[in-house]
Amino acid sequence: MVGVRLQVTGVVLLGLLASGGAGLLTHRVEQEHAGQVLDRRVTAAQDAVVAAGQRYVDALRLTAGALEALPEVDADGFTVATAPVGRLWLPGATSVDFVAAVPDAGVAAAQADWRGRGVPGLTLTPAQGHGRHYFPVLRRTIDATAAGAVPPGTDLAASSQVTEAVERAERVGLPAASQPFAESGEERPMVMLQRVLDRSGGALRGFVAMTVHLPAFFAGTMPEPSGELRAMTLGVFDGSGLRPVARIDGTAGGDDLRRSVAVQIADQRWQLDVVAGGDALVGSEGYLDEGMFLAGLVLTLVTALLVYTLATSRRRAEDRVAGATAELRVAGAVARQQAMLRAAVMDTIGDGVLVIDRHGKVLWLNPTARAILGPEAVGHPAPQWPELLDIREADTATRYRLRNLLNAGHESQVECVIRGRRIDVRLRSLVQDGEPAGAVAVLRDVTASNAAAEQLRASEELLRVLLDGARDYAIYLLDPHGAVVTWSVNAERLMGYRGEEVVGGSYTRFFTAEDVAEGLPQRLLAEAARRGRVEIDGPRVRKDRSVFWTYGLITAVRNPDGSVRGFVNVSQDVSNRKAAELVIERLNADLEQRVEERTADLESFSYSVSHDLRAPLRAIDGFAKMLALEHGDALDEQGRRYLGRIRAGAQRMGELIDGLLAFSQLQRQELTNQRVRLADLVADVWDELAFERGTRDVVLAVGELPDALGDPRLLRHVVANLLGNAVKYTRDVRSARIEVGHKVTAGGDATYFVSDNGAGFDMRYADKLFKVFQRLHRAEDYEGTGIGLALAHRIVQRHGGQIWADATPGDGATFYFTLPAYLPALEVVSP
Repeated sequence: MVGVRLQVTGVVLLGLLASGGAGLLTHRVEQEHAGQVLDRRVTAAQDAVVAAGQRYVDALRLTAGALEALPEVDADGFTVATAPVGRLWLPGATSVDFVAAVPDAGVAAAQADWRGRGVPGLTLTPAQGHGRHYFPVLRRTIDATAAGAVPPGTDLAASSQVTEAVERAERVGLPAASQPFAESGEERPMVMLQRVLDRSGGALRGFVAMTVHLPAFFAGTMPEPSGELRAMTLGVFDGSGLRPVARIDGTAGGDDLRRSVAVQIADQRWQLDVVAGGDALVGSEGYLDEGMFLAGLVLTLVTALLVYTLATSRRRAEDRVAGATAELRVAGAVARQQAMLRAAVMDTIGDGVLVIDRHGKVLWLNPTARAILGPEAVGHPAPQWPELLDIREADTATRYRLRNLLNAGHESQVECVIRGRRIDVRLRSLVQDGEPAGAVAVLRDVTASNAAAEQLRASEELLRVLLDGARDYAIYLLDPHGAVVTWSVNAERLMGYRGEEVVGGSYTRFFTAEDVAEGLPQRLLAEAARRGRVEIDGPRVRKDRSVFWTYGLITAVRNPDGSVRGFVNVSQDVSNRKAAELVIERLNADLEQRVEERTADLESFSYSVSHDLRAPLRAIDGFAKMLALEHGDALDEQGRRYLGRIRAGAQRMGELIDGLLAFSQLQRQELTNQRVRLADLVADVWDELAFERGTRDVVLAVGELPDALGDPRLLRHVVANLLGNAVKYTRDVRSARIEVGHKVTAGGDATYFVSDNGAGFDMRYADKLFKVFQRLHRAEDYEGTGIGLALAHRIVQRHGGQIWADATPGDGATFYFTLPAYLPALEVVSP
């Protein structure tokens, strides 16, 4: 008996130790599993928040794309463009607005403009101290019960957080989100923005803004925490630390397990914190550890009893107990592993999966399916979903009709539109005992992939039409190294190569051997990469080796990070134009040679006049003078008068020769462009005319005379001639008046005038006024050579101006002339 008792006691002690150890080990395993379960719950919550945030981003991009497609953004176009947004499930979103960027000086004009675009009651209220304002001018209300959106016309520049988000959205071109609090620390709704460009010119039209109330967004995005989770908190980094902006509380419990993950909302990176009790999570909420301990106690008692009663069969009983215990442990481990694997796959899969019974009631669905269908779908049977969720056929217009998809063995695939998103649905019915028992549905959001495929097809079609439609231009694309990527029909027509002959090869084959040896093709690409584009103008070689002249541009195409993606080469055959330019150059060279020859002839003529004609005139004048001095007493009055007329004629002939020489030399005299103060010239010339005025009563009225750009020596001749003529032709007027002034013409040049109340002239003969040796008055009445006005006309013409006159016989004359206005930047010396 003692041996049996010792055996029983040993069995009991060993059983207690084994049961306690198994219970502790099982408890530890449950705790580790609880942490893994929490990680999966946190990952699912993270994916739900990110997926929900992406819906808002997609809604912004959809609206921005629709507005960019409009010729002009107005109230009617905005209503049509934002109609799909109103049908989307966007919890927390209060409104979607079109925000106009207005400089400080253009607020009034912008207000009038938007009133004319369909917002008659709009009043823009700019914030003080800002050079640029951002006004919501158009609005579609998504949730009228939610508060937070500023009234239309309020300046968003008053908030530095919103201003920073606007600037990021404009600069980067991607959706940007503002911080959900004000400078004072007060919580504010988040504003998400996407820029809107003019597709024709790339100019900024404005921004699409969506105001989102974060607590409602978080509550609508995340399901209510189950008994497993205590709380979920969404936090924002405000520069001083993490600041919670939304929280969802679950049932009371422990908080020994915590997880924090980052979530991306537009361009903001926030943090999601989850708190749970380890005893509340699947894997640790049961009583497996206590059960193992109690089972061990029971097993120990049974074993001890068997040992006590069946001492002779102890070994066999021990073997059976050990075998049963091992099988139980293996079965439990397999069951736990399968449960963990299934939960991990269903919670992290990118497709939505749900199970419905034969009546359409939802039995189970994963987070992705919940995000696609929305929380209201869970509480309603599937037959009610088309009306409840606004499910449409693939054409987006026809209401989706549920078909009998639960037939035994039936498997189907359809594409429909749920809440504005294109969803691919694969459904397979479940069969139990030969009867339909429900179905498993797999939902996949194909909106982005379909849109990308359609955009790619449209881009390729547009590119093909562009390349083939520009008949006179060869357009082809190059990679960053100069290899041909695409080849158009017009490029083949111009260069002679087929696409398969050049695609993949270097574009250097189109250059002459000299240009290739000098590295011209590589320099052009480097210059285009540096400056954005480079002009090409030079010879190119066709496939048949014929050379032609081309003109065009090479433009760099860049990736979003600024690196060069490739180049676009647009060129045109301008051989005819180049040939014409060469002909013009030859003609200009020939003309210049002829001018030089004519100039040489003119200089020779001037020399002849200056030397050969002056000598006889000086002799005539000299001998006549000597005759008058030495033999004047021997002559009668008529003889002396004849000598006077001889000398006067010789002197007049000398004056004519001097004027003619001055007129001929004027064309060869270099023109120096500099600042000319016309008022000073008038004053100097008037002083020089004091002898001609004598004791006459002549009044000179000088108005404002702006400075001109020209040669002061030559312009002095113009002023002296016009003022001298005014003094000469007013000598028969008792109260002579001469006026000098100016007026500004539409072209910017100054028009000067010299007016007098003298003899005037008949305008019928005005065409002779500026010709050499042409005079409108008799020499006996008014002396002169007939060269002064011709000289003034030539000087004004050389300055690029004009001169003309207006007169009435007996009432005076007015001479007008134009000169370039002086600007400091134009003061240069011309050769």
